[in-house]
Amino acid sequence: MEEKGIKQEEHYLVFEAGGYPLAAKLGQVRKAYFEGEAIPEGEILELGKILGRGQGESKYYLEVSASGRKIPVRVNKIEPIKDLQLAVWLEFPRLMRRPDNKMLKGFFFDGSRMIALLDFEQVFGAART
Repeated sequence: MEEKGIKQEEHYLVFEAGGYPLAAKLGQVRKAYFEGEAIPEGEILELGKILGRGQGESKYYLEVSASGRKIPVRVNKIEPIKDLQLAVWLEFPRLMRRPDNKMLKGFFFDGSRMIALLDFEQVFGAART
């Protein structure tokens, strides 16, 4: 089932940052780092701050790939990989679209919560501005 450019058969990594449940296409996530694991040196993206909320205590990192770069992203929680095939896909409302929320492609409703689909290409662009 395909709906407006979102392939429902793709798998997603669901995680939490800044208190929000988020998802990323599995192809954009290279590695998950758990508590105690050494993360790569360099810039660490504070996703909670980009979303306008405090990050709080974080023990987890995702290494994401976009724009030819691999960047560790700090997250609060990592969930098992989901296919979200049965979730309802909702496009981001055009009326609410602004430059600072282009990173949100839309939402999955899995029956109990809304999960925002992130595009890390856009997240990296927002982090630079």
